[in-house]
Amino acid sequence: MLKKIALIIITFVLMINCYMGVIYATETGNTATDSNATQNQEAQKNTENPEGTEDGLVAKHSEVIEAKARVIEAGEVKKVTTGSVEDTVQDVKIEILDGEFEAKEYETSYILSYDIDGKILAYELKEGDKVTAQIAKDSDGTVTVTVQDVQRGTYIYIMFFVFLASVIIVGGKEGIKAVIGLLITILCIWFILIRGIFNGANPIWTSIGTSAVIIVLTFLVIGGISRKIITAAIGTLGGVVMSGVMAAIFSYLAKLSGACEDAIQLSISMKTVTFNFRDLIFAGIVVSALGACMDVGMSIASSLDEIKNKTKDITWQELFKSGMSIGKDVIGTMTNTLILAYVGGALKLILLFLACDMQLGEILNKETIAEEIISAIAGSMGVVYTVPITAFVYSFLNRKKTIYKTVSENKIEGKRSLKI
Repeated sequence: MLKKIALIIITFVLMINCYMGVIYATETGNTATDSNATQNQEAQKNTENPEGTEDGLVAKHSEVIEAKARVIEAGEVKKVTTGSVEDTVQDVKIEILDGEFEAKEYETSYILSYDIDGKILAYELKEGDKVTAQIAKDSDGTVTVTVQDVQRGTYIYIMFFVFLASVIIVGGKEGIKAVIGLLITILCIWFILIRGIFNGANPIWTSIGTSAVIIVLTFLVIGGISRKIITAAIGTLGGVVMSGVMAAIFSYLAKLSGACEDAIQLSISMKTVTFNFRDLIFAGIVVSALGACMDVGMSIASSLDEIKNKTKDITWQELFKSGMSIGKDVIGTMTNTLILAYVGGALKLILLFLACDMQLGEILNKETIAEEIISAIAGSMGVVYTVPITAFVYSFLNRKKTIYKTVSENKIEGKRSLKI
């Protein structure tokens, strides 16, 4: 009966997410159609009135595309002054590897300076390096090529596959299950969470729904359907939701807008897509706390399951106390894990603020730092709440003393007898 209920719940969750995906796709299609219609109308107006400016001058349009390229000659690094700004520049010769300009070679420059004062510099390019080139083609046929950045995708893929191989080699059969669970998580994050929010879904409900799907599918891959897995799933989801609730409450009290510097800069380039950055704080914290809560939930559920198997006559009150005792030890390390992870992410900003002669109070008052702190504390609180939720759910599901079949040591006709 328990397996049937679990399968029904899983099927229901997957059907809901499929339905949401269809809605998102429909909304995106409608948006794209409206956008294309608007662009066609604007193009028609430009055709009827080619002057394009109040002065009656013909506007000079340019087509800008990005392409992969390879450095075939790397020059020396030099200083170039433009007005009051001095940049560190490297002259390079590149070969375009794809697109309309494939196989063509261009001489251009790569600006290594990230800031005006030249305190932060990029790595120098070497012959054979893969880069991203921006190609601007004006209406008169003039082509201008600049090197935007280094191609890093290949190295990320290689590192990811080395990681997967390491998990499988060390973990064996369990490692394969872990890899499958990881791939499920990545697919859910991309296709449900990211694509859903991008297409207009509510970040709060989408993050909770995505977490539920990840929890259910991952735990099913790891351990199948059992009281232990159901307990770990419920405890994890409860901790994640509590983490998000705490984040929402204190983000509101602290009046966090979610508008960090990167968000402000990128939002300038957004034309038709807008996001609710306050709700995105909630979604980000829920996803960040998910892994730690899953770890704690499974650890407590597995420990209690082992205790129940070894001690058949244990009461549910004693199970709950055991779960809380185990959880107290887990909390100490897992809360440190989340706090250290968030501090590591904000370390550069903290050091830069200190370099600007800011006091600790001023640094804490910065929204970027405050958001990281609230995220760290809310995530840790999710781990804390996972402990009692998991312990209570397991002890409640196992409140009857005789539920497990154990193997008797008495053999009958060469076969082991089973007793309840």
